Amino acid sequence: MRDALRELIRSPRQHAATLLVVVVAAMFGTLLIGGTVILSNVVLGNEAFSGSGTVIVMLALVAIVFFGIALFVASLTVSNTFSIVVAGRTGRLALLRLIGASARRLRRSIASEGLLVGLLGAVLGTAAGAALCLAGAAWAESAGAGEDLSAGVVTGWLAWPGLLTALTAWWAAHVGARPVLTVSPLEATRRSAEPALKAVRSRRGMLVLSVAATVLGAVLLVAGTLLGSLNPVGVLPAFLGGVLSFTGLALGAGWVMPAVFRATSLLLGRGTAGRLAAAGIRRHPLRSARTSMGLVIGVTLVVMFATAGETFRTVMQEMLDAAGADASAAVEFNRGVDSVLLFLYAMLLFSVVIAAIGVANSMKATIMQRARELALLRVTGLSRGQLWRMIGSEAAHLTVAAALLAIPLGVFYGWCGVLSMLWSVQGIGFFPPAVPWATLAVVVAGCVLITLAATVLPARRAAAAPPVRALAVA
Repeated sequence: MRDALRELIRSPRQHAATLLVVVVAAMFGTLLIGGTVILSNVVLGNEAFSGSGTVIVMLALVAIVFFGIALFVASLTVSNTFSIVVAGRTGRLALLRLIGASARRLRRSIASEGLLVGLLGAVLGTAAGAALCLAGAAWAESAGAGEDLSAGVVTGWLAWPGLLTALTAWWAAHVGARPVLTVSPLEATRRSAEPALKAVRSRRGMLVLSVAATVLGAVLLVAGTLLGSLNPVGVLPAFLGGVLSFTGLALGAGWVMPAVFRATSLLLGRGTAGRLAAAGIRRHPLRSARTSMGLVIGVTLVVMFATAGETFRTVMQEMLDAAGADASAAVEFNRGVDSVLLFLYAMLLFSVVIAAIGVANSMKATIMQRARELALLRVTGLSRGQLWRMIGSEAAHLTVAAALLAIPLGVFYGWCGVLSMLWSVQGIGFFPPAVPWATLAVVVAGCVLITLAATVLPARRAAAAPPVRALAVA
């Protein structure tokens, strides 16, 4: 723990992204619990709902589900961030190994950094969330929503989201620090900061775990959907199957993403900048996979809920038409669906923000780690404009690769979720997915903007740095 604290004091900026992720996740969890208490006070104060705990139970379930999604996204983001941190420290870790430090001790020290950052972020996030809850309760009271709405908001329960987030950060840092175990005292001083793809793929345990989670998750997803033809309870195993299968894909990014990158190279690997970008991604597939996985997480979440909403709207609209409902009823129904989707997107916003932070951090670290490579390209005649186009082409490769994987996943997950809930309803039966094309276009455009925005500042520094100075510093 002492070594971890010393490292944090020496270089705190390297964990800025992790701290921000933990703060957002802890604040989100605190807002969910505090908001649930406030809404419960509003419901119980209403004579129409007093004495009924059904609404309160539903609110609690929604809060748990969305906080679970946020924790899941945060764990993947923190794990990726610490993998980047370890990759950047490989040379120093090798020197520590040379003077006698064990790989397991170094891994524990790095995981302790995650715990310290997690605890600090949890405290800040919990405090911010509690303050926002109290402010929201005061505003609701002034708006006439009820009296004493802040009663029971600030309790010991508010500490649980922060505690769970801190533990998640520690566990994710421990997972992200796994490459430390492969650092040997002699090999690491002779190799680049990025671990070789063959070394990662030689980890049989990770491959087995990835395949097992993906297969088991797919089986549960299909079984839950089929069970939904008999009873809506099938959505529960389908949800678990979706989480497991996506976790398996995330664990197997070193095997999955290089194949997707080859497909994007065929589409975008043209021209000098395109060929250089494709070659850079092929040389460092793990680094590229970590960056694109952040995009895959965010795109999958948004597309999943957009597909679920559009499919639900289409199926129910067909039911209304078959029942001979008038136009006003259809308009009212669509308005209700839009309100629900707006609420879901608001809940997802925190998870998407967490994923975006991970993408930005990955892009920044990637370009900083490539200072020597970019300087060599400049020395061999690559102009600043060509360097900019190459980096922009790499961002396009990563975005397209993420979209190629995430959009089908999101459509499939969203469709299975709605199908498992509505298949057994009389008069509905089996139905195909309704793809929200407009949302897909907006999501892809948003991914491009996020990736380019995360690339601009570090790319500008790399392009402005004199090649000789970059070669001397690297």
